[in-house]
Amino acid sequence: MTETTEQTRPEGGNGGREPEPRATVRAQRFNWVWLFPLGAAAIVIWLAWRNLADRGPEITISFRNVDGLEAGQTKIQHRNVDLGTVESLELTPDMSHVIVHARMTRQAKGHLTPNTRFAIIAPHVGVGGISGLSTLVSGSYIEMYPGKPSDESKRDFVGLDEPPALAPDTKGRSFTLLANDLGSLTRGSPISFNGITVGEVEDYQLRSNNKGVQVTAFIRSPHEDLIHPETRFWNAGGVDLTLGSQGLRIRANSWEQLLSGGIAFATPTEALNKPPSPEGAVFGLYDNRRAADRAPQGPTLTYVADFLGNQRGLDVGTAVELQGIEVGEVTEAHLAYDERKHTLVTRTTFYVDPERVEILNLPRADGANQHDAVQLWIEKLVGDGMRAQVSSASLLTGTKLVGLEMISNAPRGHLEREGDSVMMPTTTAGDFTSVLQDLQNVLRNIDRATSGPQIGHALQSLDETLTRLDKVTQDIEPDIKSLIKSLRDTADSAQSTLNTIQGLAGNTAPSGTDLPRMMRELTEAARSVRGLADYLDRHPEALLRGRKGDNK
Repeated sequence: MTETTEQTRPEGGNGGREPEPRATVRAQRFNWVWLFPLGAAAIVIWLAWRNLADRGPEITISFRNVDGLEAGQTKIQHRNVDLGTVESLELTPDMSHVIVHARMTRQAKGHLTPNTRFAIIAPHVGVGGISGLSTLVSGSYIEMYPGKPSDESKRDFVGLDEPPALAPDTKGRSFTLLANDLGSLTRGSPISFNGITVGEVEDYQLRSNNKGVQVTAFIRSPHEDLIHPETRFWNAGGVDLTLGSQGLRIRANSWEQLLSGGIAFATPTEALNKPPSPEGAVFGLYDNRRAADRAPQGPTLTYVADFLGNQRGLDVGTAVELQGIEVGEVTEAHLAYDERKHTLVTRTTFYVDPERVEILNLPRADGANQHDAVQLWIEKLVGDGMRAQVSSASLLTGTKLVGLEMISNAPRGHLEREGDSVMMPTTTAGDFTSVLQDLQNVLRNIDRATSGPQIGHALQSLDETLTRLDKVTQDIEPDIKSLIKSLRDTADSAQSTLNTIQGLAGNTAPSGTDLPRMMRELTEAARSVRGLADYLDRHPEALLRGRKGDNK
């Protein structure tokens, strides 16, 4: 309110004096300037209320290292949506880990369960490829992988050392593969079926007994139904180089598998109509496709054979063939000495897969399966002369194979049991290696005979003789030329005399005389002298060596 002074005109009745001023009160209009601070205050209050309303719980995440994280800047995201912010970083008392304090949004509160995982996403270059390129511009961030819904909540977490190869909500099925070693496999290595990628290697770890590794293979939906108990997995990374009885075989895989390794699998067509394998089913991981194909489908027949002599090249994995068809594989080979027989042998353990042998028209006992039928059949063949022998599978590569061959005129044999082992009779007949060894011995004897001092002396004497012969030939060469000239002159003179006599005689010669015969003899003599002169002209050394070996 403001006070104002109002003046009045003088009136005559007041003696000429001015009236006293009086204060009056007048209402003032509203000032719109006050709307701006009031509006700003309302916005601040609304933002504060919204911030408090969206404010979620505070969590802690433990990491081994936090490269690229910044307090107040780094975000926690899921599918590129912000769910929290890193507020501070601190080391653990032993300084082995970093504790990340983060404030989550209200939206993430219901997903903070014991199954929730966190991982730092940063640029990474590895054999599996390049990941996290978007963080080159936006910076590193923490990816949240929500767990399965649960009534239990959690606020303290342990972060992953590496981001998982697959998102937790990826549909599919996981299986366990057992192998001797990891090879070139890594997390994210592709798993293919008929050349098409249908899954990835999710994780790997040492087995409980530290004998081999355990690989977790994830097959995406809907391809998980391709996995059956008959499925075979093998390592498809790098280049598959195989040396066998068929020679050298090379198979190159895709560039992705060459860099980061890979796994391939195959399932028999008839098995696809059966129920698929459940989650977590265990399979073997073979070294290559050939090893997977050779793996037996059921129980096998195991035999032991002792081979005499040097069996270099006979090792684990050597093929066992029956009449040229592969039916098994060597599982163990080592040296053994028999004190009673005083012999050193290569004791070999091998198996025969009954499913690879088809028996026709063989009587079977009631309830006998393929395994028992093949066992009885092999016992019968051994009695008829079948023996195990080692032969060369390839002369080029030097690889060996164990052949089960029928030996003609072989004495009747039988399978012997030695403890838990079944001994198979053996033979060295047809072993090409022994033939090569005998040939090497013959060549060695020839080399020894030709490398002695007698051969050297004989060669030296022969060389001296030839030297003297060449010198004599050079000395008599001028005489030989004059002799040849004389022979030719004599032949010409004889021919001239013969022509003269023939002209004088003409047709007046009596028929009963010897003149025609003498003329023929003179003609042949002249021809022989001329031939001898021509030959000596070409081969003057014939005067010393003779015409031996000359066909002319």
